[in-house]
Amino acid sequence: MTDRNNKETEDTLEEPYLQYVLFCSRFMEEHGHATVVGMLDAVDVQGTVKRGQPNPRKVFPMTVVIGIIAPPGTYDVKLEIFRPSGGMSTSLSLDNFNIPYETQLHRCIADLEMEAPEDGSYTFRLITNGNVIGKAILPISFEILYTD
Repeated sequence: MTDRNNKETEDTLEEPYLQYVLFCSRFMEEHGHATVVGMLDAVDVQGTVKRGQPNPRKVFPMTVVIGIIAPPGTYDVKLEIFRPSGGMSTSLSLDNFNIPYETQLHRCIADLEMEAPEDGSYTFRLITNGNVIGKAILPISFEILYTD
């Protein structure tokens, strides 16, 4: 059913836009219900290394859940992740999907082994069919504790 109080209805929606980005530990969908486990608004990872041993790679598992609202059509989705210093860290092709006339929302789920070589705010930029439709920021820091 169309929300007649919303100016952005299926009759006026002309291009895709980002509805939401969720960062979490795990995402599950069963019987039409979605569950987000361990929602993240920032990441602070701590590790322990014996003194003299090489530092571990700064990698951790993470799930990114993306909601896109779009008019009927076929779309390619790409996720670009930028480091705090501005350089691109990762570029991923996530999904190719079709939005039928009856549906406007599509959800993409990306399970990542997120590598964060520098501390700071990482930018997650979402692109559909070559056009940027939105972005989200996630602060990430790592602390390495040394033991004897």
